[in-house]
Amino acid sequence: MSTPVRPAQPAVDPLTDALRVAAARRLLLEVPGPAAFDRLSALTARVLGVGHAKVTLFTDHDVVVGGYGLPAGVVGGPALLTGALSAITVRQGAPLVIPAAAEDERVHGLPAVTSGQVLSYLGAPLVAASGQVVGALAVYDPEPRDWSADAAQLLEQLAASVVAELELSAAQSAVGTSRAWLEVALEASSVGIWERDLRTEVIHWDDRCAAIFGLASAVELNSLDDVLATHVHPDDHAAIAEAMRVAVEERGDYTVEFRALRDDGAVRWVLGRGRVVADATGAPARVLGTALDITEARGNAEQRLTAVQRAAAVAEVAAELANAARMGELAEVVLRGAQVLGAQSSALSIFDAPGGPLRLHMTHNLLAAVREESPDRQDLADGVVLPLDDALPAQHVARHGRRLLLSDMAAATARFPALEPIVAMLGLRAMAAMPLRVEGRVLGTFLAVWTEEHEFVGDDVEVLEALAAQIALTVSRLQADAERDAAVAAMAEANQRLRLLAEAGRVLSGTLEIEQQIEELASLVVPDLGDWCWIVVTDEAGRLHDVATSHRDPARRPEVEEYVRAMVAGMTEDAAARTVTATGRPVLMPEIDWDHVTRALPDPAVRERFARLGAGSSVVVPLVARGQALGAMGLFAREERGPLGAAEIDTAVEIGRRAGLALAQARLYSQQRDLADALQRSMLTDPPQPEHSEIVVRYVPAAEGAEIGGDWYDAFLQRGGTTVLAIGDVVGHDTRAAAAMGQVRGLLRGISYSSGGSPAEVLSELDRAVQGLALNTMATALVAQLEPDPDDEAGRMRLRWANAGHPPPVLLASDGSVVLLDGKQADLLLGVAPETVREDHVAVLAPGSTVLLYTDGLVERRDRDIDAGTEQLLQVLGQCAGLPLGELCDRVLEQMFLPGAEDDVAILAVRLHPEA
Repeated sequence: MSTPVRPAQPAVDPLTDALRVAAARRLLLEVPGPAAFDRLSALTARVLGVGHAKVTLFTDHDVVVGGYGLPAGVVGGPALLTGALSAITVRQGAPLVIPAAAEDERVHGLPAVTSGQVLSYLGAPLVAASGQVVGALAVYDPEPRDWSADAAQLLEQLAASVVAELELSAAQSAVGTSRAWLEVALEASSVGIWERDLRTEVIHWDDRCAAIFGLASAVELNSLDDVLATHVHPDDHAAIAEAMRVAVEERGDYTVEFRALRDDGAVRWVLGRGRVVADATGAPARVLGTALDITEARGNAEQRLTAVQRAAAVAEVAAELANAARMGELAEVVLRGAQVLGAQSSALSIFDAPGGPLRLHMTHNLLAAVREESPDRQDLADGVVLPLDDALPAQHVARHGRRLLLSDMAAATARFPALEPIVAMLGLRAMAAMPLRVEGRVLGTFLAVWTEEHEFVGDDVEVLEALAAQIALTVSRLQADAERDAAVAAMAEANQRLRLLAEAGRVLSGTLEIEQQIEELASLVVPDLGDWCWIVVTDEAGRLHDVATSHRDPARRPEVEEYVRAMVAGMTEDAAARTVTATGRPVLMPEIDWDHVTRALPDPAVRERFARLGAGSSVVVPLVARGQALGAMGLFAREERGPLGAAEIDTAVEIGRRAGLALAQARLYSQQRDLADALQRSMLTDPPQPEHSEIVVRYVPAAEGAEIGGDWYDAFLQRGGTTVLAIGDVVGHDTRAAAAMGQVRGLLRGISYSSGGSPAEVLSELDRAVQGLALNTMATALVAQLEPDPDDEAGRMRLRWANAGHPPPVLLASDGSVVLLDGKQADLLLGVAPETVREDHVAVLAPGSTVLLYTDGLVERRDRDIDAGTEQLLQVLGQCAGLPLGELCDRVLEQMFLPGAEDDVAILAVRLHPEA
């Protein structure tokens, strides 16, 4: 896929747009170093499986601020060859997807492409909080790649995380500036800092605080009593002690005015403020506070707090805002700043996200008033969503970005009629609504309200604007944190989905045993996608059969199995399983429709089983292959889990598609295997039964899931009456091997019967025929003849055989001894060198002797070499002495052939009749 560049360029090139350059320069100045962006680049490269990733900011030129797989020295400077591609991404303000750069007319002539360094490229724009495109997050490789839609979406999500990191750095810089302002303000206003340790009673004054009391430097005092006795006017002792007692008991704030007695005899009025800090157990531990010399302001009691005091209050609020972790905390923090102006309450209305709802967060006193008026309201704790209209000052300011200072409530309610009941409920006399703005973007409204008459003067407006600026920075930081957390969560969810799909692929490709596949698949999707599930498949006649079930509680799996058996037996055409297999489309129930359940399952007992299992929502997806639904998978989520999500449903549909393909492949393989097995068995005829011996044959195919082999046996009588025994194995494990086996076996039978030659002669002629007829195959074979000896009165017979690379025969004597007939190395196998000279071997068999011919699958396995297998075979045969020949063959197979064997086995046993 590729993303087209807009054909018509705007009048101003976005790369040189002054607003965009300023936004990028602001973020670039706050970049603390490449570590965070190197880490995000490495994460991006790992998630998308590429070798190169980079983060580039564009001011009036491009600067790489972090990357992965980049040449040394690139970070901190221009992007060199790849900068032109990132510039396209920034200019178009949309993802740039290039699967094959050399074939893309937009970029094929760029140096990065002609040099071969970039043959595939995927870039996402970095969009700042101001809406300006400030850079690009890009991945690329020196080879073409077919980028998926998921890859482009994931890169955009990761780009949001990069922007969140940039905005966070800028916000932290602003917080540091605010803290510096606080220190400057404290220094300039001579505001002293003091601390009382409630456990040791020690009180510490910093230099400024000590100076207020006429001391030269910071000092520690043993207790509050020491302070009162030596530094405070006696008339003020009671007020200080009472204010401190109330603050400690209520874990609240401490405020008191008193007269300080200096060592030089002067008396100064001091405003002491503080706050009680609790330890981890909630017990009061310390009191932190400030001391301000208010002697000069004391003469005018009605005068508002000085500009210095207000600056200190703003700085104090800014410091607390810097540590706020969620939106709900901000209103209470800001109230302390609004109280400097005499406001009784405050509130914040904040957009959840750009284009999202506007949510009102109130202080506890406002919440109490609203709850008293409307006790049934349950939606207040997390904020109240406001309509996006101009009915109230909060929405009006948030929408238009202009402040409102309302000191005349009659005029205010005339302009905003919807405000009248709120004025009556809260007893409002004045209100200020200030926009929260960051880089031209309005984030919401800061509201301060008064229950007494209040006229707004210049100092008031400055304090309100300073508070609004600090609030806006904090809101921007919290929103950036939330966006980053959302991006990380989305990435984790995508990774989980990819992991589940990869695991499903492993399960479905691990074996061709379809029932095993389906069982493992059912266990895999629970509990990741649902609380319990079932999988049913169709047979050749289209009938549904239950195949697999799973439950997050393994003890309840038998309960699911019973339900599914009953469901399949009694469901109607309305059942989702039948609908899905008929249409090939999923059936989703975000909430279980019990009327539909009644139509689908008319038997009340079956519905009762379903109800006991529990289901709040469900999805049934088809197992589809080549346009045909071969079955269905049902996933069910209990009510406490909540409805199945879109990602869970999409994953279930994809797993169903993969399961359908695996099911179709397994069925096709089974049909081919059955055909080859039938072909092979059709050529393995029953052996003759000569008058002097008994012949028994056995053939066992490989385990289900393994390919068919070329093992074969044969026994027949030549024209002269000689019994011919043959066994062989064509190289290969497929239907071609089975077909070649039939040709080799037929040739051997015809050559032996027509020529009447010895085993060595028959194998030599067969080898020449394999070459001459261009069979293009190789095979091992052993041919033997049983030849009576008319001069031997003991009834013994000669076994004459020739071996073309085949395992040697085994002789079990009538006395139970076992001998491997391998006196000489076997001749070369067939199909290699037809001119090979082959040799006959002869052994004399006494009456009652048994000879076993076999293929290598009996003695050779992955976990056992052929020598160890042959030794085990000799031991097993020694334990079978005296058994009937058919039972002997069965015992050998039982002991030697494992159920999971991957090779066919053929055996041929001949036993001479004992002496009469």
